[in-house]
Amino acid sequence: MKKYFSLMGMVILLGCLVAPLHAEDEMDDTAAAATAEVEVVSIPDLVAKAKYVTKVKPKKKASVYFFLRSHSRCGFCRTITPRMNELYKEMKNKGAELIMLNCDPNTEAAEKWAKDTGIEIPMITPETTGPIAAVVPGGGSGGTPNVMAVMADGEQIEGTSGASKCPELVATWKDLVKQARKAEAEKKKAAKKAKAKKKKAKKARKAEAEEEDI
Repeated sequence: MKKYFSLMGMVILLGCLVAPLHAEDEMDDTAAAATAEVEVVSIPDLVAKAKYVTKVKPKKKASVYFFLRSHSRCGFCRTITPRMNELYKEMKNKGAELIMLNCDPNTEAAEKWAKDTGIEIPMITPETTGPIAAVVPGGGSGGTPNVMAVMADGEQIEGTSGASKCPELVATWKDLVKQARKAEAEKKKAAKKAKAKKKKAKKARKAEAEEEDI
């Protein structure tokens, strides 16, 4: 597993949602490397607060969330849409969710694209994204199509870009769900162990204090 997203990871998506006309710009790798890590966020809570252009909405509870950065004027994005629709139907209610981060200049354009191409994936736009804009990464080095897989706590699993690689990554959703659930279990175990250790240390300090008072 990779480390938690850097602040630059957030800025990438924010650029997509606030300035969609620059969706093809690449991120500054030097700046990305220099940014500090951020606190863990709850992806389920954030996706629940967003408003969706398409009728379908993502399930709040999932182990893996795929964020697909896309654009109606992107030929490759249109090419992979049918396959992404299929994959979304396969993963729904099985521990994974796919959300399209639309980079069109307005919601009307996104709605038209969704209707014309039969998009059945939850889609958010710059105007409907809500608080998710500030914390969910755009993935890869920018541009479209682009997909990023993250765990429910915001930890990055894997990201890629391109018409062939994006569907390939999403198609591994079953393996990524298993990977994420295993990581979740390990984190809970580690947290429990740390809590027990802290409690033991506190008890020892209390015993020492009582002995000094005697």
